[in-house]
Amino acid sequence: MIINIKYFGLLADITKKKEEQMVLDESNFSVAFLKSKMESAYQELQNTNYSVAVNQAMVGMDSKIKDQDVIAFLPPFAGG
Repeated sequence: MIINIKYFGLLADITKKKEEQMVLDESNFSVAFLKSKMESAYQELQNTNYSVAVNQAMVGMDSKIKDQDVIAFLPPFAGG
C-alpha cells in the first residue's frame, strides 16, 4: 500500500518535510494506527495538537486508510 502524507504549519517544521510518500505492508489500518506510527517516527508530534484529513475530508481516528489515499496532518485552526 502506498499513501501520500502532507504536513502543514508547525507539523512541517517538526518533520522537516512538506510531504512524503510511505509504502506500508499493512493493507487495512486506521488513522489512529498511522498517527501512532508517525508519533514514533517524529516524537515531537506526541506533544502537539493536530487534526488528520484523508482525501481533503476531516476524519475520525477510527477511519480506514486505503491505497493511494492522501493524508494531511493539520495544525489547529484559528478563527477570524
